Amino acid sequence: MTDDQPKYRRPRFWIILVAIVIALIFLYFYKPFQDYISAAIPNVHFSNVLFWFASLVGVVAYAVAHWQSFRQNMFRAVTELDVEGLVYDTLQITVLTGVIFVAGATLQSVEMLGEHLMSGGPLLDAGFGRRLASIVMLVILIILFYLLHQLIRAFRRGWRPRRPGMSSGNGPR
Repeated sequence: MTDDQPKYRRPRFWIILVAIVIALIFLYFYKPFQDYISAAIPNVHFSNVLFWFASLVGVVAYAVAHWQSFRQNMFRAVTELDVEGLVYDTLQITVLTGVIFVAGATLQSVEMLGEHLMSGGPLLDAGFGRRLASIVMLVILIILFYLLHQLIRAFRRGWRPRRPGMSSGNGPR
């Protein structure tokens, strides 16, 4: 006789993620939690919460992605360990985590620039230039991280640099 009863199903990952986001939004607006965080951790203020949230997302994303890569390359293929795949995955995960960190810092800089522009003071001053320069430098850093990510992907897929005087595998011309 077969079991016609449904087996216990684990909640899907996205349901857990939505619950965590709802809990974080609740904690963001919960005044005693704000006071506790401000008193317990120095230099964490709710004026720079975007950067801290991006940092938290980056750390969690790094841990989850690294665990999945490790599980895929080490546990599932026990007879043949794919160390090269694990190295490339780790490099890509690290670079993408850097992109998350820099993107959070960029969002925080844009927020600070908007706050400066809405404060009612002088529009063009040293503070405006400093904030605008930080946004430009962070965007350049994001682009460099993205290009590094694409370079790692190209090496993983087998890209080899061309050597002068060599055709497509037929020897010298």
